[in-house]
Amino acid sequence: MEHKITENESGNSDNYDHPISSVMYVTTNIPGIGVNADDFESEFTIGCSCTDNCEESCSCVRGTVNYINDRLNSDRKTDLILECNPACGCPNTCNNRLVQRGPLDCLEIFQSPGKGFGLRTNKLISMNQFICEYAGEVIGIDEAKRRIEENRIKKIMNYILVVSEHFGDTKIITCIDPKVFGNIGRYCNHSCQPSANLVPVRVEGLVPRLCLFANREIEEGEEVTFNYGDGVKGNLSETVCLCGYSGCSGFLPHHPI
Repeated sequence: MEHKITENESGNSDNYDHPISSVMYVTTNIPGIGVNADDFESEFTIGCSCTDNCEESCSCVRGTVNYINDRLNSDRKTDLILECNPACGCPNTCNNRLVQRGPLDCLEIFQSPGKGFGLRTNKLISMNQFICEYAGEVIGIDEAKRRIEENRIKKIMNYILVVSEHFGDTKIITCIDPKVFGNIGRYCNHSCQPSANLVPVRVEGLVPRLCLFANREIEEGEEVTFNYGDGVKGNLSETVCLCGYSGCSGFLPHHPI
């Protein structure tokens, strides 16, 4: 039986499901313990007044386009990325609406030797192409600490992803747990030499969507991976890393929240 929470109004074309019956499929983040639900409801911008594809002058784009031919603009990788939202006047086909359309349709869950499930592609993925979100239950920092410690004590797989963003003197930490509520991205394994980068993108509200973009061409049949600890080098967990890269750090990264 398929268990899925979808987001119909966004036009999300996510048709995946889980091979694990105990996991509920969500197409994007849902609010969990320790977060302000209003952050999911309040729009980050008031919406643009564009009537066609949004260009540099658009209030959401803010001077430099986010995407070129449906690929992430390399000049925007470290910037605040805003997509147009339901309050905008532009059509759903606008160039500044990409991650909200859903993941690529070429992704496959497979059994990765020694690592459990993994995620791979059955088609070539181009550099800077959007692959999928790493979506799940967004939780507060205290709840994330509690769950991470509980997972460690019980020797349970930890899926919680912690991402820090810095905007001037402001630091924003987002914690996502896809253990019970998650999408296709939860099967993406860590690698010390990943094929994808994690990029925060905001669509409707303050809480970012954590989006995977290819950092090079990913060949047909190749595993899609990303670095779980991008930006927190030197902080390692007790879990052995099995990525196989010659320069592997030896252990999975750990975010010091």
